[in-house]
Amino acid sequence: MTVAEAVKKFKLEPLNAYTAKAKAKELNVDEVLYMNVQKNKYAYIVKDGPRGLMLYQDEKSLYTKMYKGLKMTPLQP
Repeated sequence: MTVAEAVKKFKLEPLNAYTAKAKAKELNVDEVLYMNVQKNKYAYIVKDGPRGLMLYQDEKSLYTKMYKGLKMTPLQP
């Protein structure tokens, strides 16, 4: 999957500098390029040094408020 396909599929939006820096620190990556948060679903496109561009997806259970598990998918530029 390419970055453009992921942006279209998950309806991701670019971040402002402050939010991108805060999310990068929270996710422990170099840079967060795009993000979309809807109720309990999270999707980020991040740039992480040796791994390159990755799509991070996670979902929060509505009942237990616990995360179901982070899925990391490598992307092509």
